[in-house]
Amino acid sequence: MFVPISQIENLNQFKKEIFNGKIYVFEKSKITSQLVDQIKKKIGIDYSGELEKLHHLSNCEEISTHLVAKLKNTEIFKNLFYEFLHSINFLQGESYWDKFVVRVAPAKNKFKYREASRIGVHRDTWGTNIHQQINWWAPISSIEETNTMVFFPDYFDRPVKNSTGSWDLNIYLENRKKGDFSYPSAPELLDKLPENVRILPVTIKPGEILCFSGSHLHSSSKHKSENTRFSYEIRTVCQDDLDSKNEAPNIDCELKWQFPKIFRNMKDNSPMKITS
Repeated sequence: MFVPISQIENLNQFKKEIFNGKIYVFEKSKITSQLVDQIKKKIGIDYSGELEKLHHLSNCEEISTHLVAKLKNTEIFKNLFYEFLHSINFLQGESYWDKFVVRVAPAKNKFKYREASRIGVHRDTWGTNIHQQINWWAPISSIEETNTMVFFPDYFDRPVKNSTGSWDLNIYLENRKKGDFSYPSAPELLDKLPENVRILPVTIKPGEILCFSGSHLHSSSKHKSENTRFSYEIRTVCQDDLDSKNEAPNIDCELKWQFPKIFRNMKDNSPMKITS
């Protein structure tokens, strides 16, 4: 299901396939290697140990939280990612992105409300109600099946019970400004998935980049691991997809509003607006 690719030949066809559930893996390149190296260099200012073994330190949680906050939206990371998007022929017309986030997933699954944590089962579109959203995700350190991202591919077009009907991004953002993490950072799954659900773990290597629709049901793996995972992620939306209603199907999102304000124009940083 993970389709290797080095460059986009036909952008319209590529996005059509993404919005129909296909998952691409962009191959390692000079630019993607530079991006990983730059992130490691910035991490090394505060933590010089082996990334996968961070959890052995008694203060690993404090270090993880500090790194996530410090590295978010770093200009050199976004510049290199922009170069990557240009190199694969993705940038055609106005495009938007959210924050560039470096995540730390601990070897033991503890804090669900922090970015230095593992993430529960969700669709990213549950948080925005924008179904033209494309996700980009990549490991910084080596990953293993016990501590990676996993997909539930059979649920791309199958609804699951969730809390989108009552969740509000504005409430979360206001609480977060006050340092209050009691409100969930995103809508949550309300029913457990079947025990025999098909799971597709991601085992790509540093320098490779995963590209998929934000409508995919996915999560962090739930196993105890021997490795801390470092990864980065960012989401994009293209204006032509908004204009043409080229999007993934809305299977089960019941948000009352759309939340475009988290996306900014890649060129002038102006907020994305949606007009009906």
